[in-house]
Amino acid sequence: MFPPFSTDIAKKYAQDFIECLEKGNLIDDFTGMFGILVCQFIGNDEFNLDSSIEELRDGYIVLKAFSGQYKSRWNYDGFVPALLDQDEYDKAVLLNDKKIHQLSEVPENESLAEKKIRDKNRLLLCNQTLEKIYSLYKFTCFDFVQRDFEFIKQKTKYDSSSIEIKLLPTGTGDCAAPKLLSYAFSRNLTPISLVEFYWGKPNSHFVHKSFYGPCDQKCNFILPVILGLEIIYRDDDIIVINKPSGLLAVPGRGIDKQDCIVSRVKKLFPNCIEQPSVHRLDMDTSGLMVLAFTKEAHRHLSIQFQDGTVEKKYIAVLDGVIGKGCNFENVNAKKLAPSNDCTNLSVSLSQNEGTFELPFRLDVENRPHQIYDNIFGKIGITKWKKIRIWKMNNRNVSSVEFVPITGRTHQLRLAAASPLGFGIPIVGDNLYGSQEDGQRLLLHSSFLSFIHPVTKEKMVFEKEPDFMY
Repeated sequence: MFPPFSTDIAKKYAQDFIECLEKGNLIDDFTGMFGILVCQFIGNDEFNLDSSIEELRDGYIVLKAFSGQYKSRWNYDGFVPALLDQDEYDKAVLLNDKKIHQLSEVPENESLAEKKIRDKNRLLLCNQTLEKIYSLYKFTCFDFVQRDFEFIKQKTKYDSSSIEIKLLPTGTGDCAAPKLLSYAFSRNLTPISLVEFYWGKPNSHFVHKSFYGPCDQKCNFILPVILGLEIIYRDDDIIVINKPSGLLAVPGRGIDKQDCIVSRVKKLFPNCIEQPSVHRLDMDTSGLMVLAFTKEAHRHLSIQFQDGTVEKKYIAVLDGVIGKGCNFENVNAKKLAPSNDCTNLSVSLSQNEGTFELPFRLDVENRPHQIYDNIFGKIGITKWKKIRIWKMNNRNVSSVEFVPITGRTHQLRLAAASPLGFGIPIVGDNLYGSQEDGQRLLLHSSFLSFIHPVTKEKMVFEKEPDFMY
């Protein structure tokens, strides 16, 4: 994972910590990752320092954590606590421990069939123990709400085509970073700098005293939930995130629509400008977004979006076979084309790519819907490429790559649903198609490229959708 916060300040205190470790003044005989999190307290109330865990240095609050356990214990003086209770963990381990050890012993003259049954039963008990242990983890998130792994699993279940987490990797939640961040949020602290370094005998993955970002294998599941953002890239000027479906990009009208990408970025990075957004994604669309931390970066990025020099690609799954004709259920096709006759369809079955140029405008009587208007509508230009035709839940669907040349409202959803486009809406489109309970819009911003506003380097980002396509 890309480090979610700057590492500069934390590295300074990490070096001091390393010197203490080398002198043997702290934890000994430990092999694994240590983490240092530097925080500030931003609030109106007076902060009461917990000197047993929190160290005040240069006006910062410095926290330490280690990965996993130390001498079979989750907690150790001077370090932030683990995300589960030690006594409850011991009970969970003992639950099937005796049976697992019995099944680990190989009986004399055991047949191959008997071995398979024994291995299967042992694995079943091990998984039951792991599931029980996973249920013990509690972590405090950016919004001060305490959550668990069941919440993470539920967040991945958009529909039957989603990629679901069946069993989390062993050790998920035991790394230093999630411990540090959960503790910081539980204390209303604002993280500003985070590092992790490896301590111990070098191996094929890690070098002694070297610094590393949060791991992809385990932290990638939990950190985006704790932080409220999946951070793809970040520096002093910009941040690139992977927006989840169902979250607003910018604040809406009303108190209930203030939670969004912009508000979460501003909460995690208090020095961010008031209006960091330079483009938007529909609430139901997931994928890559770039935001600016400074006014200068915002100005440069905005110009690129206005000039159309930013490269964008989207992945969509359409509810039917492209080239076969209209497939409308809960949509008024007459508003999406001059006629709802499928002869308006502009794509043939054999066609693999093409371009749509469709004029649409806001339907003032049915906001936020857009309607076809050849006179007053603004042209939306969209290039497309067929990926494949396949079956999802026994229905024929089409996976398509969209490349928007213009940036009109609902442009890609209209290119799919209009009879002058594909004539079939995107799966899960509650505006121009139909949406089943628990289903999300299968539209994802998978590619984003622009010129960095300060370094002038070409930045390229790609992110696969969390649904099958």
